[in-house]
Amino acid sequence: MLLKILFGICLLVLVFCVPWYLKALWPEKCRKSLILKMICSTMFVSIGVLSIHISDNTSTYAIIMIIGLIFGWIGDYFLHAKPSDAYFVTGFLTFLIGHFFYIGAYVRTLPKLFPEYEMISAVEIAVEILFIALGLVALKVFKVKLNPIILKIGIYFYFAIVTFMFIKASALGYNYYKSGAPYGIVAFVLLSLGSLFFVLSDATLGIISFGGQKKNYRLKIFNILTYFWGQAMLASSILFIEA
Repeated sequence: MLLKILFGICLLVLVFCVPWYLKALWPEKCRKSLILKMICSTMFVSIGVLSIHISDNTSTYAIIMIIGLIFGWIGDYFLHAKPSDAYFVTGFLTFLIGHFFYIGAYVRTLPKLFPEYEMISAVEIAVEILFIALGLVALKVFKVKLNPIILKIGIYFYFAIVTFMFIKASALGYNYYKSGAPYGIVAFVLLSLGSLFFVLSDATLGIISFGGQKKNYRLKIFNILTYFWGQAMLASSILFIEA
């Protein structure tokens, strides 16, 4: 019972701290906003750890997901702590590594739980192409400028990876639901919506950072809300997925 209470407290801290963080970071980042951001980040890592203990799930899936969450925590620090290219690149790479851990968790788990699952399918390829096409349209609509060329390549690669993460997370959630597993619909929603929130958050961050939208507070609110709740939902999937 205590662990479930702590889990609920983590969710409540997110409910109250995320708006507080949004207020503190506007119009400029500051020490207070960094502290609040790291509190919020600590909550989604804590949700993952508590999910392990609540469900008694010490599977490889759970461990890999926790590692991904920790890389997200580190990335949050570097993207906020100092406005320098070195910190940005470090944060960018840290998040990319985190996505690889998430993908690893999903790709490893899918064939273990569902041997009939096709790792490469026409539907998933079509969805990936669709997301990339939408991303390219967004670049034009919001007049996003990605210079030098190495930045453009990096952003394109990152977006392809995060959308691939969404596809595999959704596939895992859908197959888990389709198998008739207990709380299958909950796991499906957590994985598909959580990963979609992550895609939307990263996309809006790109628009804010490179599309001249740094003064767009509403877009920033959307960016932050989708990010923290996306991470929390992915962390909560540990309650159900074990492999």
